[in-house]
Amino acid sequence: MEGWKGKLKQGILENEEILIELTLRGECGEWLPSLALYDKEKDLWYYFDNEIRTGFTEDKAFRNAVEFFEKLIIGLEVPILKVSPLKEESLGGG
Repeated sequence: MEGWKGKLKQGILENEEILIELTLRGECGEWLPSLALYDKEKDLWYYFDNEIRTGFTEDKAFRNAVEFFEKLIIGLEVPILKVSPLKEESLGGG
C-alpha cells in the first residue's frame, strides 16, 4: 500500500503543520481505531472524539479509520477535537 494510506497504516501521517497518528488496539474481539492530531505550531496533541467504527479484524478497523478520515477531508464529517491529556503527559506536560 502506497501513498498517504500506506503512511497512515504505519501509524503516522504528517506534513509541515500537523501530524496524524493512528492507533489500532484489540479489545474483547474487536479492533478499536483512534486518531490523534498533533499541532506542531501550538505543540499540542488532540484526539478526534468522533465515533470511528470498530472492526472485527485489524484490517477492517484500519479501513474504518481511513473511511472516517476521507469523509473528514471532503467535509462529510465534522471533526470533534479535544485536547489529549494522555499525549500531554507523555510529552512531559500538564
